[in-house]
Amino acid sequence: MTDDEGRSTMGEPHERRPEDPEDPTELVAELRQELEDTNRGLIALHTELEAAQRAAARLAAIVTSSDDAILSVDPAPAHRVQTWNPGAVRLFGHEEPEIVGKPVDTLLSDAALDAFRAALAEIRAHGHAEPHQTRWRRVDGSVVDVAVTVSAMRDADGTLIGFSTVARDITQQLAAQAELAAARTEREVQGDRDRIARDMHDLVIQRLFAGALTLQSTLGRVGDRPRVAERVQRVVDDLDDTIRVIRSTIYALREPRQDERGGGGLRSRLVVATDRAAEILSFTPALRMTGLLDTEVPAAHAEHLLAVLGEALSNAAKHAGATAVDVSVEVTTTVSANGSDKVLRLRVSDNGRGIDPAVTRRSGLANLRSRAEELGGTFVLTSNHPAGAVLDWSIPLPREGG
Repeated sequence: MTDDEGRSTMGEPHERRPEDPEDPTELVAELRQELEDTNRGLIALHTELEAAQRAAARLAAIVTSSDDAILSVDPAPAHRVQTWNPGAVRLFGHEEPEIVGKPVDTLLSDAALDAFRAALAEIRAHGHAEPHQTRWRRVDGSVVDVAVTVSAMRDADGTLIGFSTVARDITQQLAAQAELAAARTEREVQGDRDRIARDMHDLVIQRLFAGALTLQSTLGRVGDRPRVAERVQRVVDDLDDTIRVIRSTIYALREPRQDERGGGGLRSRLVVATDRAAEILSFTPALRMTGLLDTEVPAAHAEHLLAVLGEALSNAAKHAGATAVDVSVEVTTTVSANGSDKVLRLRVSDNGRGIDPAVTRRSGLANLRSRAEELGGTFVLTSNHPAGAVLDWSIPLPREGG
């Protein structure tokens, strides 16, 4: 029995209402389970946050350490620079505080600005733009050839918040392409010279010589006519003079070209050297050239390189019995705190008999080592796999002004 307010009367049992707490043991178990679920959710969230932070750190490290200039601009018409990585500092010379907030056209010539705006229009219309080559300005007013890639930056809702731009220095690439094109042109010109010389020898001289012989054979028949014989003899003499002139012309066409005598580019001379080796190898070695060989290798170093290459190809023909030879010549640059160092490297590999352990000394190889050491470089001869040998010869190049 209860009173009017629902309280039990003295001595009567209290009946549990639905809103009263359940069994404490069950309640504690439920709370513990909820707490464990919450902890697992927090751990998962923390793991995701750490993964996102690591990914962001890796991305930041890539941008910071990249040799390419990486910058971003806002989507407003002025396209002001928002971010500027160390690669951009090295390439263009502007320090980050000096350039951030300024319009991107500070870096662009009129032609480059037109190309950049065209890329932005392409992105707005189609979502992407093809890379393009142009010239951007440095802080000192000079220009640099760059390959530019522009991409859209959007937030989580897909709203355009700016444009990411990567500019890669292609100065050496373009110079190497120009050198290679010049070497190919020189080869084509020399091929034409050789063809003309061959045709003059096989066709023109032979016909003139045959004509002179025919006229000489008629001299005996006109011996009783002195004036006619004199005129015939004069024509024969003129033909002989003409043949001598044509032979001199053929010799001039076939004589060593200027680049073979040391006055031309190293790339052309390397092409000539490998082509000449085909005569003793019965095949043309594969040739790969990398770097600014024509402009960064001094004449004296080029002469050493060509001598070493000639000896290496001769060895491949005489001693190795190779059926394939690969030649690689490159100029590489390493940057340190003391500046940049350039190295000229020659690598010749073949599939011949390899290194004979019974041969402990060869004068040719000793000369190659001597040439390398004389210039402060190295010479290494190792076995190739599965067969043959690899010659690695490298020398440092003098620094500018050194």
